Amino acid sequence: MGERVFWVGTYTGAMGAGEGVYRVRRGADGALEGPELAGAAASPSYLAVRPGGRVLYAVREEDAGGVLAYAVEGGRLREIGRREAGALPCHLSLSPGGGHLLVADYGSGTVRAVPLGPDGAFTGEPDVVEGHGSGPREDRQDGPHAHMTAPAPDGTILSTDLGADLVRSFRIEDGRLRLTGETRLPAGCGPRHLAVHPSGHVFVLTELAATVLVLRPAGGADGYARLEPVAESPATAAGSDGESLAGAIKLGGDGRHVYTSTRGADVVTTHRVLDEGAALKPVADIASGGHWPRDLHVDGAWMHVANERSGLVATFRIGADGLPAPAGALEVPSPVCVVPA
Repeated sequence: MGERVFWVGTYTGAMGAGEGVYRVRRGADGALEGPELAGAAASPSYLAVRPGGRVLYAVREEDAGGVLAYAVEGGRLREIGRREAGALPCHLSLSPGGGHLLVADYGSGTVRAVPLGPDGAFTGEPDVVEGHGSGPREDRQDGPHAHMTAPAPDGTILSTDLGADLVRSFRIEDGRLRLTGETRLPAGCGPRHLAVHPSGHVFVLTELAATVLVLRPAGGADGYARLEPVAESPATAAGSDGESLAGAIKLGGDGRHVYTSTRGADVVTTHRVLDEGAALKPVADIASGGHWPRDLHVDGAWMHVANERSGLVATFRIGADGLPAPAGALEVPSPVCVVPA
């Protein structure tokens, strides 16, 4: 893949130097150009694009948070709807079939499903499932903290809860979001993000323990409602320093590699997939191209990493061996999330 357009979500106001959602372009040589402010918003830290690219969704990561829907009109964004969310919404994904927008509210620990019309616009009020539980880390696990949602192959929606050390499983039935199961993870690990491998295994990145857990669906009638831990490995090749915080996890396009970001250590780590997805092995760390890497996006032979505190989106070229090599960086104020337009 060569030339392509991306949206970048940022932190604004007291949380950062951004002003909203930015548009950047990648040339055939991998260099990023821009940024152009496409739509002003309060801390649109995480973004999701509706298939077809005509609607963009963004969280409004505030104490009294919300979600926004934009019509994409050339290089600009026009707001077409907004809904309230819980405190500090931090992640978005689309349900299988695109009928709902799934929102993880970190501050309130809630997960909500916002109904969408055929054109991608909001059509009703969200259905909300409350979180519960806590963990041993009093500074970060005083209560539930939903951090991500992602669909599984059978239509189950998986959600990480950093505060309660859980992966929760949901189904949307008759327009309602229904909790179908919970998988307890090691105490104090703080699950943050996850990715579902083509093998069906679920890779869970833990922020507080800085590990990657491999979970296997129980199968049968339970499907992804119940998951079984089968392996654990460090989030970095160098191992945990006890202070760094794991950030994001993404699959490589070849199915043989997985990539994670770690803040503090400021590295991106390449992991090799072993045993047909049943295990991972970290093989190499590389400097993230800035300070405090959050989300990363893998796009074929390219990778883009949002380095929040240094205001840089770094680009890497992924070699045939799966290892990324630096290929430049673009200044973007307080970048958090990079998604293709």
